Amino acid sequence: IESARTALAEAGSTQWQGADGYPTEETIFDDVLNGQAYVGIVDGQIVSYAAVIVDGDPAYDKIYDGDWKHHNKRYITFHRIAVLSEFMGQGIAQTFIQGLIEGTDAHDFRCDTHEKNTVMQHILEKLGYVYCGKVPIDGERLAYQKIKTKREKAFYQELDEAAHHGIH
Repeated sequence: IESARTALAEAGSTQWQGADGYPTEETIFDDVLNGQAYVGIVDGQIVSYAAVIVDGDPAYDKIYDGDWKHHNKRYITFHRIAVLSEFMGQGIAQTFIQGLIEGTDAHDFRCDTHEKNTVMQHILEKLGYVYCGKVPIDGERLAYQKIKTKREKAFYQELDEAAHHGIH
């Protein structure tokens, strides 16, 4: 989290720069206790983190300067995505988020980021997310949505079945 906080500050973003220290250790502990903390590990070291919220986010109920592509009641939200500084720029965040998407049968994914967090915007767009508008989180955040296509669902299902049956 601290690596991401520093990178955001260096990019001129106010995201995660508040006096409240958000996200705090308590925030992360709550993620763990609520079963929504996920980490990426390389050679036994935690290199990435994300909170995966399965029941949606009430802040996403209000979107302006645009609209969600689909208004599904159930969707997954990714929050607090962070990568250890030594691993930034190596595709870790993209691979990590892609793995989180592939690891579920859900089809609607949402995420928000600061307007100056162009790295995250680029990653989301590479993953097939579409900019939808702005949501009122800590001022305002750019809101993105990805709808997993039938083709993607079938591909991920094939991979899952192949792994289940020991096929490589």
